[in-house]
Amino acid sequence: MPTARHQVREAIAAWPAVTAAEAIQTAELVVSELVTNAVRYAGHQPISVVAQLSDTVLRVEVSDASRTLPKPALPDEDSEGGRGLFLVGVLADRFGTVPTDSGKCCWAEIDVVGAPATRADAALSVPTQRSCT
Repeated sequence: MPTARHQVREAIAAWPAVTAAEAIQTAELVVSELVTNAVRYAGHQPISVVAQLSDTVLRVEVSDASRTLPKPALPDEDSEGGRGLFLVGVLADRFGTVPTDSGKCCWAEIDVVGAPATRADAALSVPTQRSCT
């Protein structure tokens, strides 16, 4: 997870259109939560992370091989986990999950203030494979 989070942060910070530190930090946290869910529920399959900037929207996608769609919920206050999608919902301007032929894609969009309206060419794909020990 730290690798995906770091790579996405570095790539987004290098895009001239994304100047707000808050957008970069939000994207980093959203990626962290989505990747954590993928690691927890996708078994030992590869996970892919994509970040792209289109117009004034920064979109991050995390795909995995699990066909089980997540259900956002607020857990009991004594629960140690289960708050990831709740946090994504609070931080992102929009988020959702789409079934794919090979599993699912969880995505989140963050509105980026100050991004030029014509910028649609920035994209990053971070293939992430993890191993469990």
